[in-house]
Amino acid sequence: MQRSSVTWRGAVWMMAVLAVGAASTPAAAQSGTLDAATLEEYIAFLSLPNDAANPADALANARFVQAMMQRRGIASELLYDIDRKAPPAVFGEVKTPGATKTIVFYAHYDGQPVVPERWAAGLSPFRPVAISRPIEQGGTVLGPWTPAARFPAGWRIAARSAADDKAGVMVALNAFRDPAGTAARLGVNVKFFFEGEEEKGSPHLRAILHAHSEKLTSDLWVMVDGPRHTAGYRTMVLGVRGVVDVGITIYGANRPLHAGNYGNWAPNPALRLAALLGSLKDADGRILIPGFYDDAVPATAAELAEIAKAPSMDATRQSLGIARTQGGGKLHGELVLLPGIEITGLRAGATGASAANVIPTEAEARLDMRLVKGDRIDRQLARLVRFVEAKGYYVLDRTPTAEERLAHPLIARVVSGFGYEAQRTALAEPMVTRVKHVLESVSPDRLVVVPSTGGSLPLSLFASELGAPMVTIPVVNADNNQHGENENVDPAFLATGITNIRAIMEDDFSDP
Repeated sequence: MQRSSVTWRGAVWMMAVLAVGAASTPAAAQSGTLDAATLEEYIAFLSLPNDAANPADALANARFVQAMMQRRGIASELLYDIDRKAPPAVFGEVKTPGATKTIVFYAHYDGQPVVPERWAAGLSPFRPVAISRPIEQGGTVLGPWTPAARFPAGWRIAARSAADDKAGVMVALNAFRDPAGTAARLGVNVKFFFEGEEEKGSPHLRAILHAHSEKLTSDLWVMVDGPRHTAGYRTMVLGVRGVVDVGITIYGANRPLHAGNYGNWAPNPALRLAALLGSLKDADGRILIPGFYDDAVPATAAELAEIAKAPSMDATRQSLGIARTQGGGKLHGELVLLPGIEITGLRAGATGASAANVIPTEAEARLDMRLVKGDRIDRQLARLVRFVEAKGYYVLDRTPTAEERLAHPLIARVVSGFGYEAQRTALAEPMVTRVKHVLESVSPDRLVVVPSTGGSLPLSLFASELGAPMVTIPVVNADNNQHGENENVDPAFLATGITNIRAIMEDDFSDP
């Protein structure tokens, strides 16, 4: 992967997942603007490769964020876990005379791995370029941004992490003070905590929080991450699902077999896996694993009321080409308060030009398991294992031995990766109630309150280690292609995000 060499000013910019379908964006969301200095700094930031698995990438990004803080007069330092093996978190603090409350603003500077050849022609993950609109919606490349460039309304910046989540870092720091020097009139003590391995599942976050818990004490955490409502409205999110990756491998013969000579005789692991996966849910999407919903904390009346007020998802359904959704008639907001399990990857044999007439030796699936408030990772995994065993499988957490292959007709390997549990802050929490009031006061634009988003952040680690309440303020457009190719962000959403986060910084929270 080619590394970009950039400076904050004077750079010459080279041209170069899943998209979440969105309804038409409200006009108010398009009204914000970013000045040239802000855009230039942000494009330099986006030009840095930021795969958390690459230590050099992580450190370069952390240093860049520190430089952003220095330009704004924020004292900063890098926070490591005790072994200093993880990418550092970047911490900054500004004390406000007379302030009685402290708020920490969180975002992450790392991004998902990239496959450059999957990006559209003219786009490259770390060479930011302007596009007229999302490529999947017929957008075209407009060229590199320069201070003299003039682009049509609704243009986007296309680059890895343009939305998830360098946008959060940029918005939080520009809410405090933009590159031109315009500063917030702070009403609270402000701290910043920018993580460097969120896209890996934050495996060292608990250790960092524990090692620096005194430094990170606060009255509230504001997480600046994620997309706004698909209809484009401003959004306040009170919780997130937990997540854990699960791999299931089904075994057949110990070598590939000719499909004609051995078909109907040798078991086919791909067919067995398909049958197992097909038994996970009913036709309407309800999970059939016994007990899978038992620990979920039900939504409160207040949460259900906010869900009922949220805009309809029908335009999103149509834009995605879905004839009928699942869930038995429940609203989208109700469904994300339930545990989930989705197939996100399948592997068995080969297709296309590499296809061969053989029965594969094994078949593998990757499952994305989502947890809600009340769920525990160990309990949900145990329920899944018992479900597979009930189908007649001998379940292992390793590759079977030759003796085990001969002794057991059905063998499944079930393994899990790193994960974390769900978190949900009560709507009645005073600091959260105050944030809602501030956001409603700063703009007449509609504010959608979401009890929990369907996605995940490691908020349960913050809750268990530090105890302060949390609220998430998404700031980017929903059709941003986060985690996928052609990731993009609408600068107008960033400008609106800056306005909203600045309003939170300027309130004194003296009467929540």
